[in-house]
Amino acid sequence: MKGMAYYRILVAVETDATRYYGSNAVRPALLDGSDSEQLLAHLAADLKSLLPSISQCSLIAAGALFDQTQILKPGYPVFTALESVSTASSATEFRPRMVSLAEDNGRMPLPDLQPLEDIPLGLLQLLPVVVHGPADIVEEIGQAMEYRFLEEGQLSAHSAIWLESAFGVSINHTRFMTFTDLYAMMRLQLDHFGFLPMWELLDAALNARAETLRVQSANGPVFEWREQAVHSRFETFDHWANKGGGHERESARQRLAEGYSNWTREIRQYMTTLSAHGVKLDFHLPGASEEPLSGSYFIEQSADEPAAQVASVTEHSFADLGTIAISLVSAGKLLNFYPLSPAGLNDIHAEIRKLVPAGHTVAFPGTVLYSETSRRLRAESNASRHKH
Repeated sequence: MKGMAYYRILVAVETDATRYYGSNAVRPALLDGSDSEQLLAHLAADLKSLLPSISQCSLIAAGALFDQTQILKPGYPVFTALESVSTASSATEFRPRMVSLAEDNGRMPLPDLQPLEDIPLGLLQLLPVVVHGPADIVEEIGQAMEYRFLEEGQLSAHSAIWLESAFGVSINHTRFMTFTDLYAMMRLQLDHFGFLPMWELLDAALNARAETLRVQSANGPVFEWREQAVHSRFETFDHWANKGGGHERESARQRLAEGYSNWTREIRQYMTTLSAHGVKLDFHLPGASEEPLSGSYFIEQSADEPAAQVASVTEHSFADLGTIAISLVSAGKLLNFYPLSPAGLNDIHAEIRKLVPAGHTVAFPGTVLYSETSRRLRAESNASRHKH
């Protein structure tokens, strides 16, 4: 007989995600010891009715629901944490049992089993389960799961009702799925929304790919997986419009503003998604050294001098994208600040408050202001004046 093996499966819980937001937001509950044991009893009964030989294996689960971004991280920390509590290392000493992990004072016993609270939750919540046992039995059961879960993996109505009550969520559908199913579903989702290059990067990170991978997104940014991180060039508006992805665009009728906003939106979408999955993204300046940009924002000194009678601070924004850059007129120079992370904008505002005395003028033109001649950002000259 072979040694011991693990097989990773999940319970996919399709919920009403609107309950996670708003003034009365409630996230899925963490289960105590009694409920965690009962949870595993429900899952074991459903699995046994589908695959009777599962009784020869142990089942390991935690009383918590997770977003798929937390499940699909390099090293798969949630599953690794579940597998770490198994004790039998050989088939001779193995005895099938149910291993449930519960909350204690609102915290799970292992840090990697604590659902993240700083990510927006989607309608699909996942309950990871580990099947543990003799390798030959686990492999046989695993192959059967790959074929049968798709057609026969729905949880019993009794189990689904219990999960809805225990976790305090509204459930539309529950079913067992294999790790392969989750992987394929994530790929289809990203491909459907035009982010197949994103999936290629995630796949490389999740599988610790050794070879370099280079992909290009829909609006032009190029991303490269190497040295266990994703790398990309960060182009300021001035560079993008004159030497980068927008250098062939016409400058009239706000064409550059629209184009750079689309470029920025895509960069931010990749940054947000990769970060949620625990994948590092390093920005580099075009033509500069391989040293990545540090800090939460980048400052560029414009090659243009600021015109007379302009606002001290101009916030460049576009549609629903929010602030793209902030131009500051200081000591006869025009400085452009670009956020490099979600915290970057607040840090930029804090830095500007130190550089400019109180009572300076701030312009919010609601678009990206630039000179059509030099194709560089400019400060607002006829701004509505606000006190900052």
